[in-house]
Order: sequence, then C-alpha cells, then structure tokens
Amino acid sequence: MLSVNRFGLLDWIAGAREAVTAWAVQLAAELSAMPAAMVAAATPENAIAAGRIALLVVLMLVVRRLIRDRGGALIERLADWQQRAAPGLGPLRRLVVIALVIGLHGIKVALVAAVGYAAIVLGIATGPEASAIAGRFVLAFVIAESLRLVVNAFLEPRASAARLLPVADAAARRWEAQLSRLVQVAIYGLLWVTPTLASVAPALAGLAQAIITVIVLLGVLKVIRAARRPVQQWMLGRAAHHPGSFYGPVLGPLAGIWHGLAGAFVTAYAVLIVTGPASALIFVSQASGLSLLIILAAGFIGTSLASLRRVGRYLPQRLRARLPMLAGRIDAWVPRFVGVIHWLLVAALVGSLLDIWGVVEVGDWLGTPGGQTLIHSIVALLAIGILAVSGWLIAASWIEDRLNPDTGTGEPGAREKTLLALFRNAVAIAILVLAGMVALSEVGIDIGPLLAGAGVIGLAIGFGAQKLVQDIITGVFIQLEDAIHQDDFVTAAGISGTVERLSIRSLGLRDLSGVLHVVPFSSVDTVSNYTRDFGYHLGEYGMAYRESVGDAIDALHSAYARLQAMPEIGAEVTGPLEVDGVSALADSAVLIRVRIRTTAGMQYAVGRAYNRCVKEQFDAAGIEIPYPHRTVYFGAGEQ
Repeated sequence: MLSVNRFGLLDWIAGAREAVTAWAVQLAAELSAMPAAMVAAATPENAIAAGRIALLVVLMLVVRRLIRDRGGALIERLADWQQRAAPGLGPLRRLVVIALVIGLHGIKVALVAAVGYAAIVLGIATGPEASAIAGRFVLAFVIAESLRLVVNAFLEPRASAARLLPVADAAARRWEAQLSRLVQVAIYGLLWVTPTLASVAPALAGLAQAIITVIVLLGVLKVIRAARRPVQQWMLGRAAHHPGSFYGPVLGPLAGIWHGLAGAFVTAYAVLIVTGPASALIFVSQASGLSLLIILAAGFIGTSLASLRRVGRYLPQRLRARLPMLAGRIDAWVPRFVGVIHWLLVAALVGSLLDIWGVVEVGDWLGTPGGQTLIHSIVALLAIGILAVSGWLIAASWIEDRLNPDTGTGEPGAREKTLLALFRNAVAIAILVLAGMVALSEVGIDIGPLLAGAGVIGLAIGFGAQKLVQDIITGVFIQLEDAIHQDDFVTAAGISGTVERLSIRSLGLRDLSGVLHVVPFSSVDTVSNYTRDFGYHLGEYGMAYRESVGDAIDALHSAYARLQAMPEIGAEVTGPLEVDGVSALADSAVLIRVRIRTTAGMQYAVGRAYNRCVKEQFDAAGIEIPYPHRTVYFGAGEQ
C-alpha cells in the first residue's frame, strides 16, 4: 500500500498549518498594536496627504460622471446603422459597432486617467508614500475600467446591437451592473486597498484580501448561476443555427457544462489570489486574458467566414442574369474553402492555447525549419486551390456567357457549342493536372517520376486507342472547318439523314425512315451538306416527241409563276427559274432540265410543290407527259 506521505501531502499540510499559525500570530500582534499605530499616524501631515488623495479620487470620479453619458446618441445611430444592414452583413456590422463603442468608452477611460496622472504630476499628492498610493489608485482605475469595457462588449446596456450576447435589455443592464460592481470591488480592493494596508499591517492586508476575494467569488458565482439558462439556450441556438461553423460542434456539448467550468475557473483563480505566489497569479492572469482574446478573434474570423458560404446571392443582379450558373458555382466552392479554413482556425486556436499555457512550445517549433515548411506548404496549397478554382470559374463563366442565347451575340451554332464544350473539358483537365502537380511539388513530392510515368501511360493508351484518337482528331478538324451543324441534312459515310447529335467523336444521323445512325468521324471521308447557305431544286421534265419544246418551256415558266404565288412555299424561292434547255432525247420523251434556287434545306419541299404545278400546267396546256406503255401480244394461232 502506498504511503500518503510519498506524495508530500503530509508535508504540505504541515507547512500550511505553520504558515496559518504564523499569520494568525502576526495578525494578533498587528491588531493589538493598531490603536497605538493609529494615534501615532494621526498627524496634520498625514491628514493633509489623506485629504489630497481623497481629492484625487473625487476629481476622477466626478470627471467620469460628467462624461459617462457622452456619446449616447452616437451609439444609438450606430445601432440603427447595424439594424439596416443587408442580409448576411448584420454580424459583420455588429462587430464593427461593438469595436466602435469599445473605442468610444476607451477614449473616456483614457481621458479620466489623463486627468488623474496630470493631477499627480502637478503635485496633488506630496511625498513618496502618498504619490505611490495615488498612482496605485489611478492604475486600479484604468484596470477596472478596462475590464468593464470587456463586460460592456458582451452586455452593452444602451443598445442591443452593440453587445455580443443576445440578451434582453433589462437582463443586460442588470448583469452589467452586477459584474461592474464586482470588478470595481475586486480591482480597487486587491490593487489599491490591500497594497496600501500591506505597507503598515501585512497580516491584516492578507485578511482583507481573503475577505474581498470571497465576496467577489460569491458574487461571480451568483451571476453565473443566474445566467446559466439564458447562456445555455443561446449556445444551443447558435449550434443549431450554424451547424457547419467551426464552433458549432463545440457549443452543443459546452452548453450543458459551461457554468460548471466557469465556476471551477473563478474558484481556482480566487484560491490562487489568496494562497498562490504573485508570479503564478500574474501568469494565470496574462494567460487567461490572452486566451479570451484569441478565442474572440477566432470566433470573429469564423463568423465572418461563415457569412461567405452563400456569397453568390450577393452578386449584382445584372451579373446573375448574364451568368445564371455563376452563383451556384461560387456557393458550391466557397463552403469547401471555408470548411478548410475553419479546421485551420481550430488547429491554430488549439496550438495558441497550448503555447500560452506552456503545455507545448508551439511558437518555438513554428520558428524551426520544419515549422516554417509547414506554414509555407499550407499557405501555398490554399493559394493553389484558390487560383485553380478562380481560373475554372472564369473559364466556365466565359463559356456560359457564350452559350447564353440572351446575351452576347445570341445563341451559338452547333459548331461553337461543340468546340466550347471541348474547351471547357480541356480547361478543367488542364487546371486539375497543373494544380495537382504544383500542389504535390509544394508538399515536397518529386513529380519527375510521376511525369515520366504519365508519359509512358499516355504512350500505351495512344497505341491501344488509335481509333479513338483518330475519331477525336477528325472530329476536331471537322468542327474547326464548320462542315456540320446540328439539324443539318448531310451525307456522311454513305448515310444520309438529319444531324441530331454532334460530339467530338461521332455524329448521329436520323434518316428518312426514322433510323438513328451513329457514325464515328474516323469513317467519314466526305461530308455532303444539303442545308448550307442555299439549295437548288434540279428537275428534268419529259414531254412527248410530238409536243413543241417552246410550249413546254412556256408551261414551265407558268408553273414557276404559280409556285411563287403559293403562300406556304413562295417565300422559300430565292432565285429565278433557270431553264437549261433540252438535256436528253430519251427513248420515249424529250427531257427539259430546270433549276430553282431555294433557301437552305428547302429544295426538296420546293421541288415537290413545283412538280405539282408542272403537272397541272401541262394538263391545262394539253402537253402530254409520256409514260411507259406495255402491249400484250397473245401470239398467232397455228394454220
């Protein structure tokens, strides 16, 4: 069984008992000698010095009272300015208002402190002891009012927009008054009354320090108990409203135990004030203040970054109309960067707290080559990611603007659509490869072997996919030469049909029977496009040998005139009737060839309408259109 004394507990108890006994003996001696000391101190010089110090206290308190309510109208205007903020900018404006209000109160504190120090310099306190007491009072005033500024940052009683905690005005005024009184009792008691008393009665000063500490501790515990429920609800609300923020996962578990942690900390701090050495008290005070400052700074940065998660909705309406998909792309990428930065904030916060409390020398390690390399790599990776995403957003937005039929030069053709889609994919692959290579290089990975391996793999793929490469290269040149558009009627690889789908590797043709043919570009040697710029109806019309060629040509011109007069097809005719003359003397007909220029792709419809007009016109003119005759011969009978 382990001995209790092995850990020095009995020695510590014995030393504490001896210290308490010595302090009690000294206290009894000081109390017994106090009447005589008071009689000896009751001199006119001491009375005058005490009166001068009292005059300094009254002077500073009067000046503070006179300027305390100054700037109230400015605070109200700042609160109104914060409430008129656009959606999403409220938290940022709130922090600006809080900083301005703290600055305004800080100016007041500096003014009162300047009055006190000026009075000391001008000789309001004579003698070294009186000057020291007056100086301690001014220092205590500055520290007390500075701590009150911190309290006001959380519980500004004049305007809800100027406080961090979202509590009601009545509760803010009540808690601010209680905490301000506790701060004043603690600071003036521990930094002015106790040191002044310690110069004549150290044991009595220790008793006064313990009493003041207990009073302040009980008051702070009372305030924590009263604020337990409201602060818990606020933490739960923030955690539910901002689940993706870096403090969201912390506020939920912390909401149920924050009062216990706060009570344990102030109790330990009070015990340290009474029993601990001055060096430990100074260290804990500095570490606590720096920790609070760093936590607030991290919270401010995290809150500001969280407001950028939907930054796309703040784009100008004109830009959103021109690039409707830009806001969605930004809102898809920004939260990812915000999440990464949040994790970096958490790491920086934990490292800073460990360094401040002396657990791990994080600052010293960051000064080493390894730490500098880590910082450089993190910054470089963030910069690479931001530049890569920015380049992709710019390229994608430019392509989107070109494809938008409502902006720019209107809706692009099939060629431009295909080339833009190809360019978008090529840019995405190039950005991804370049950013990945640079990122690997920044983290210390040699990319030379990777490039060599990629070259070997690319060579192997090139040999194994020659047909695919041929398809793509041929398709690129076909698109660059603007040979095919979507909805064109073409003949490619011996197949005629309407172009329904056009990619970089193949095209889809729908023939007149409704069959869809997918034709790889590698099998396309010649492209015949029937719907480019204009078309011609080329027709040959036959007449009997006994008919007059002149009458037939006149009838063809009359049919052309009827064609132009047709409302549904006349607008598609863009040129005069070209009669080439007799093109052939066939077995049973004289053929006359004509040509009619039409709009692109309408030559077939115009040809069908013109054939109808020619048939009707030939019938009206009595011109015979020959057609094959068949004579049935039954043979002759036997004689």
